[in-house]
Amino acid sequence: MKHRERWIPVTLGLGALVLATGTWFAWPVARHAFDPGRQFRPLYIPSQSMRPTLEVGDRFYPRDLGPEGPARGEVILYRLGKDMRVGRVVGRAGDRVALAGGVVSINGKPVPQKQVGTEIADEAGVPARKLLEQFPGEAQPHAILDQRATPQDDFAAVVVPAGHLFVMGDNRDNSSDSRFPRDSFGVGMLPAEDALGRVDFIAWSMERPGRFDRPITRVDK
Repeated sequence: MKHRERWIPVTLGLGALVLATGTWFAWPVARHAFDPGRQFRPLYIPSQSMRPTLEVGDRFYPRDLGPEGPARGEVILYRLGKDMRVGRVVGRAGDRVALAGGVVSINGKPVPQKQVGTEIADEAGVPARKLLEQFPGEAQPHAILDQRATPQDDFAAVVVPAGHLFVMGDNRDNSSDSRFPRDSFGVGMLPAEDALGRVDFIAWSMERPGRFDRPITRVDK
């Protein structure tokens, strides 16, 4: 009996440790589980197209877009055929979007960029400039990566048609997005009905395991 009693504090201590560890891992998800419109389905980032905002393997729970749809600068989950992708909204219906030398213009106004450092753009170890830019309506800047001068740094001005969105990846030289037509493995103009949800927080990151519950920049409507 005394031997058994000696193990009671140990058992309780281990149980408390397991409970605390489970709570620590579950808290980032649990605290957002009851957000209005939260889609409680775990998804992950499969590619490098959204670095440095999102890393390969980042887990997220999308949120409904609401009747107004996504704003410029918001990161969204969208459907492309049988696949799902993540990208940043650059233009909404009626916006005139262009690129010159990697600088985005929206409705004729270039979006200023500011270099804040360097990062590795892909698994090959290619270095890239880390830049900040802020689209009209964004509450704060978002970061992008730019490796070098490439043909996709220039894009002739187009007007986003009604019922569509123009999306791009933050890893600008490693993203097949609205700059490329679908028959060239791009996205083209994305039908708004194919936008599935807003990606506004990361529940867990494989590449940055110490950073749970990492918010993504929100924008003002």
